[in-house]
Amino acid sequence: MSELTGPVIVVNDNTEAAQSLLASFQSNGWDCLSAENLDQLKNICTDPLNQPIIFTAEYLRNRKLDNDAIAKLCSYYLVVIAMDNQASGNEAQFFRLGVSDILESDLAQRDIPQLLKRLSKLASNRGHQQSYGERLQKINSKLQQSIKLLEHDQKAGLEIQKNLMPEKPIRCGDIEIGHSMAPSLYLSGDCVGYQFVLGRYLLFYFVDVSGHGASSAFVTVLLHFITGRIIRRHAREEEYDALAQAPEGLVESINQQLINTELDKHLTIVAGSLDTETRKLRYVVGAHQPSPILIVDGNAQYLPGKGKPAGIFKDATWEVEEIQLPEKFALVLLSDGVFELLPGKEITDKETRLLRYLSNRSVSVKSLKKGLFIEGIKDLQDDVSVLLLTGGS
Repeated sequence: MSELTGPVIVVNDNTEAAQSLLASFQSNGWDCLSAENLDQLKNICTDPLNQPIIFTAEYLRNRKLDNDAIAKLCSYYLVVIAMDNQASGNEAQFFRLGVSDILESDLAQRDIPQLLKRLSKLASNRGHQQSYGERLQKINSKLQQSIKLLEHDQKAGLEIQKNLMPEKPIRCGDIEIGHSMAPSLYLSGDCVGYQFVLGRYLLFYFVDVSGHGASSAFVTVLLHFITGRIIRRHAREEEYDALAQAPEGLVESINQQLINTELDKHLTIVAGSLDTETRKLRYVVGAHQPSPILIVDGNAQYLPGKGKPAGIFKDATWEVEEIQLPEKFALVLLSDGVFELLPGKEITDKETRLLRYLSNRSVSVKSLKKGLFIEGIKDLQDDVSVLLLTGGS
């Protein structure tokens, strides 16, 4: 328990009642000072938290201090009100304003030690609160600094993600591919990549990393590095045979490297390769929902293919699907965040609704975003990404 510090200060107009208070405290061994006004009080009070300040009710009336002024004094000083007959009955009001204690008008000498004991306990509580408030303020200051640092890091991460994303759209002959990404947070766990290699093969992938924020965004950077290194090697060595078999082995390589990082992250993926000369599409699906959607002659259907997510199962393998695309087609890949935008509770109902929407409509990235209300929602519950591959347009 903290000790009260003296001297006791009596704020008065040199009235008889104030002089009596001074004498009462002095007789109990306390030094006392008097202040005629608040300016003097401010100059002589050295410890507002622990130094008792006695205001006479008469002084408050004479100086016409309203409730707001009294409450302000109580928030700063350890205030005691010395009552008189005229102020009697207002005790509850004074306590509501924050007064620490009250001296009744019939003050007895024996009341002073009890008053000081109560004030000492109250001062101790106020001291703990002030100490806690100061610690809280320091913690909050550090938190604000950390938030600013995090914002700078996120901005840097966002720029990295932007620079790693392909220019959109890109075209080779009548084949065009483009994408759109709408992150739910500053950074995205969705990731797309695509490029034409050796003027013939279009290689692409569409990924949704588990979780949100910086850790998921880091995995997208790692993924760009892994796939970019593989593609550059094939292009540099002009490995047509390997490109003809793509994406064989790609997800296995990603899976192994994710497990080796021990980041406790996994991802769903669709990776594919399109031979623009033969229009042969080869692709792999790794637990990604919704499945790839192929639109031909106004008919939308989900493509077959399934597999485990990457980054969990050490010895997992993924089967490559292969289909022959017609002269005119559209292949749509969507992240599972799109399900949050569709009405209904069951995923199967949403999948059916999605096919109905895509059938018999002109398909473009812009129309997909508009139709799915991606641009109209400010606070997305999940990242929503779109990749569109078209041919014959």
